[in-house]
Amino acid sequence: MAHNDSFFSALQQLRQLPLDVRTITLGINVSDCHNHSLHTLCESLYQRIISKAERLTSVCGEVSSLFGVPIMQRRIVVTPIDRVAQGFVATDLVNVAKTLEGAAAQVRVDRIGGYAADVQHGISSSAREMIASLPAALSQTVRVRAAMHVGTTESGVNMDAIALLADALKQTAQADAERNGDAAAKLVILANNATGHPHLTGACLGDGWGDLVVHVGIGAASLIRHALVERLAQDPKAPLHELAAEIQTAVFQSTRTAELVGREIASRLGADFGSVDVSLAPTRRPDDSVAALLTLLGIEQVGAPGTATALTLILNAVRAGAAFASCAAGGYSRIMLSVLEDSSLAAATKSKELTFDQLCMAANAGSGGLDLVSLPGDTDVATLAAIISDQVSFAVLNHRPVAIRIIPVPGKRAGDGVTYAGMMNDAVILPIRGTGLSKSFIERGGRLPPVR
Repeated sequence: MAHNDSFFSALQQLRQLPLDVRTITLGINVSDCHNHSLHTLCESLYQRIISKAERLTSVCGEVSSLFGVPIMQRRIVVTPIDRVAQGFVATDLVNVAKTLEGAAAQVRVDRIGGYAADVQHGISSSAREMIASLPAALSQTVRVRAAMHVGTTESGVNMDAIALLADALKQTAQADAERNGDAAAKLVILANNATGHPHLTGACLGDGWGDLVVHVGIGAASLIRHALVERLAQDPKAPLHELAAEIQTAVFQSTRTAELVGREIASRLGADFGSVDVSLAPTRRPDDSVAALLTLLGIEQVGAPGTATALTLILNAVRAGAAFASCAAGGYSRIMLSVLEDSSLAAATKSKELTFDQLCMAANAGSGGLDLVSLPGDTDVATLAAIISDQVSFAVLNHRPVAIRIIPVPGKRAGDGVTYAGMMNDAVILPIRGTGLSKSFIERGGRLPPVR
């Protein structure tokens, strides 16, 4: 068993606390599955995934029972399909997506990522075909998640790619109109994703990893909330630096435990151990929300003055605690303001206390980007592209990664309610100021130069 005394010490401290592992992600190298025959390619992909991941679910169950730590989701990521399926057209790539779906269903995982392409420098013919395939690929599968990397600090931002993706995003939502455009939520648009972060929805097996690797992701919001409640019970006027120290300690403990779980799963699967990602993501527990943490710090409503400062404090403390706990920490480590998965944020949209502008501000300050935000279905493509480019540009300027998921809901207008199967909350469509006023800017295309 891959462990040591310090890991078990950390585990014993946490057994009575609200701890769970958010994701176990198995990365599988499928680079050598490339073939000019679509049938052979799909068969090779299917067999490779089945052979490498057939024990993943059972091993996760065993380790979860052994340590008493629930594992919420099991995921697979593969080498970017854009590299593996060179030379195929959009209809062929839809069949590749269905192959990934079938393999994921067979091994009983929740999601499979890697339907992805890098377009930050330019758009290859295969990447262009993959973008064209997105509406059908995502509306006709359940577990498949897609990702497109559009910019980095070093290379700049590909505005042509963003315009194409905005159009594909709207088509994807329309193709799944009967489910309120749910398929659009399966596409994430990335920037500064230099190592192919495996913890993101739709992410791929990044460069530099081995043939089989296990990554573990943990959501620390519950533990942080527990620590802050205890500290504030002792001193309701505790200063911010002391509360930051409490956050670091909670993250330290959860990161140690996550690494223990991940290394044990990797050992049993004969895989390398990859990284630990500590992200503040909402769960089904009451008050397990970043908004609840902001309230404890003294921000009574997300978006109120001080929100950016509080989010920055939390994010810095999370990263410091994780880095001190494990040399494998890093991953993506972000705050997820996922409106459709966070009950407090969803409630704020319903009460109109949270506007789209406030959400953008919070996303740029301490979050990993706009995440699962529902927008009016008649939002024009240029406005969608401008929203995406704003998020990407801010991230590129500040040398940080970003992941964007927005849903233009077909047939819905600002103020309408929206519900999704599998999402935890209902929400309200947020109005966008300035719709249609960015068309000439987006149509110029080209690139934003690198940040010097």
